[in-house]
Amino acid sequence: MGSGNSRDLFEARLEDAIRRSSAGSVAYIPFLTMRERRRAEHLLNVRGMRGAYWFWGGHYNAEMACLFLLPEYLVAILPADDLERYAILKEYLAEEMADAVMSVSIKGSGFRKLSHRDYLGAVLGLGIERDAIGDIAVQGDHEAILFCPRTIGAFLMAELTKVGSDTVHCRECIIDETFTDGKQYRPISDTVASARLDCVVAALCNLSREAAQCAVRSGLVEVDFESEQRVDVVLEPPITVSVRGYGRFVLRSFDGETRKGRLRLRADQLI
Repeated sequence: MGSGNSRDLFEARLEDAIRRSSAGSVAYIPFLTMRERRRAEHLLNVRGMRGAYWFWGGHYNAEMACLFLLPEYLVAILPADDLERYAILKEYLAEEMADAVMSVSIKGSGFRKLSHRDYLGAVLGLGIERDAIGDIAVQGDHEAILFCPRTIGAFLMAELTKVGSDTVHCRECIIDETFTDGKQYRPISDTVASARLDCVVAALCNLSREAAQCAVRSGLVEVDFESEQRVDVVLEPPITVSVRGYGRFVLRSFDGETRKGRLRLRADQLI
């Protein structure tokens, strides 16, 4: 399916959810990518619906998250404070949240170390599409917590018995203070001539300036999950830069200048 058709389908799903929430029901769209979330936010804000939606993926730092569209009566009672909003939404949306986002612990026997790729491969091997589930948060060497709709969670608990070459056991779990999002980063420090995208990509990926410009112009680079083909865009940290074939980076800061006037770059690469 082409990008235009995908965009049309996404907007149609969003319009249907808006109609349901306008009629007084809570409507939700299961797991959206960061790019889809940004697009949904833009479309909803243009419609004057800022404050009438909420993203939840099972934990506060979730990358994949469900979009909940809230009816007018609920929006009217929500406070501005995020923690207070969450407490009220958790109460009012308890049933919808329980159906939309279930947390499943996938625990190995300890026979071998299991990676994010191992868990994802095993789940996809059961015929589940990637966009049907949320984050997979690795918890140490032998366990991961996967977020998914309750229907898929029930299927996984019945059918997922192997990850890699290890036997695993799946059960519903409750997120507590020991939970981690599982992301690991490699720190990067360098200097760049300027905050332009081509300079930053060259430093992050250890490329020449010309190779970095080619990557940008070829559509291989995303800035905050949106494709960016302008080499001279000036980046303002913190911001996410993804380069196909090299990975995802979080540009944390430019920490002043060197004696030669170059910017000190500080970033992390997701590994």
